[in-house]
Amino acid sequence: MKQDKQDVPVRVDTPDAIARQQMGFGDASEYGELSGEYFTLAAGTDITPLLEGLENDLCQCPHWGYVLRDAHRQLF
Repeated sequence: MKQDKQDVPVRVDTPDAIARQQMGFGDASEYGELSGEYFTLAAGTDITPLLEGLENDLCQCPHWGYVLRDAHRQLF
């Protein structure tokens, strides 16, 4: 994705999280249309409530991404 983060539309803007999403980056065969996202989360932000109600309370989408600064820890 070669697009400046500031040019990607903001979809969620809260004190603890900002989510930006741009659709239409092509097709990934069996996965369908690709989108590009930037997520900025405050340290210690718990996204568990966002996943409640999904199958096994987990996101069902395949994810690929990069941690650009600090560290990423995922708890299951």
